Amino acid sequence: MRAFPQTFEQEALWLADQFMGAPSPFLETWAQHITGPLDVPALERALSALVRRHEVLRTTFTHDETGAVQHVHPAGAVPFERLPWPGGDLYETLRRAGQRPLDLTESPARMTLYDYAPDEYALLLQIHHVAIDDASLALLDHELSALYTEETGGEPAELPPPETTLGAYALRTREAGIAPEDLAFWDGFLDGVPPLTQLPPRARPLPERRETACDCVRATIPAELGQAVRATARSLRITPNVLMSTCMALTVAAVNGEDVIICSPVSRRGAPELDGVFGCLTDLLPVRYRVPADATFAEVCAAAKRVLLDVLRHRHVPYGMIGGVNRARGMMSGARLNRVALVLDESPGDLSLPGLRCRRVHVGAAAAKSDWLQYVVADGDGWDVRADYATSCFTADEAAMVLRQWLTVLAAVAEDPRVPVRTVFDRLARTK
Repeated sequence: MRAFPQTFEQEALWLADQFMGAPSPFLETWAQHITGPLDVPALERALSALVRRHEVLRTTFTHDETGAVQHVHPAGAVPFERLPWPGGDLYETLRRAGQRPLDLTESPARMTLYDYAPDEYALLLQIHHVAIDDASLALLDHELSALYTEETGGEPAELPPPETTLGAYALRTREAGIAPEDLAFWDGFLDGVPPLTQLPPRARPLPERRETACDCVRATIPAELGQAVRATARSLRITPNVLMSTCMALTVAAVNGEDVIICSPVSRRGAPELDGVFGCLTDLLPVRYRVPADATFAEVCAAAKRVLLDVLRHRHVPYGMIGGVNRARGMMSGARLNRVALVLDESPGDLSLPGLRCRRVHVGAAAAKSDWLQYVVADGDGWDVRADYATSCFTADEAAMVLRQWLTVLAAVAEDPRVPVRTVFDRLARTK
């Protein structure tokens, strides 16, 4: 067994988890609905091969006199269980299963295979965020597909070994430390930012503290609107992520005021050697949007693009440190900073197992990470949209209305990116 310090990203998650109730908001899920003659022993062998390839899947997390540490074990397995389907709605049953606690001193993950119906299965990987990010999920789809194909007599997987490990990455980044100029950037960037005292869809009393109970609301962006959104982004010389995040900023600013924070994920996988590493190499960063009513959407987007480029240049400050860089001047931290977040996935993975039909099931969160955490996942020319929301801040009807408001903004700016912000606010006020 080898010991390494936890990465900055892991340490922030692990420390926060020590003070969270159950279920943890850092429990992630990857689920598949599989139809066909699944070879279960081959699936178990493929999973074992995946664990051998990626150290984090056989790593345990704790602390000692040096601080937060990760212990890499020479051999190990992700716990695998096969259970009868307990009944109920597919999404809700898997969401409840994803709320079961994980003991990080034993394993960061658990795989469960449910016998859903004859030749029909629900496969659920429950994994803690210290061991996973979106890029890892794409690796999981690709490598598990290749390994299962090999185990069932198909083409050899021939997967190159990862070029480095999370332990080596932790040592390197700890030795380098955090650049003072990056900390100084966040000190100035967040100076004077007001807290979000109101959340859409309308001004109303909100709890002072967010509870962890959450639910999920879903919507679809059809292909025609998806094509228009991408065309609008190209015309403004921005990415769909900037456009959609700015739409969220408008949705929030309509009830909160023109200075708002929307959190966005950033990757720290810049070095090519990290491309094939399974683990948490992303963080959530607060982005400050200015949304004056007398501006046009295109003008707000142009400013947002400049801000996002600045944020990316200083992205190596862990989120756990950002809230404390100027707390002496009243900067809120933690949950007060991370109230609304948007995650765009333009390249979702695809599990492909020979002789089987696999469909990804996007399961709602175990607990609330943010008051409103919205995922937009590409599906052909359109997108699937889901939002995990804190039930202490939104009713089910209010959550559905927030999505309708965001879609109203998206449609309005896709039709005319130079629409005045004030006009968009007027439309939101009429959205039911």
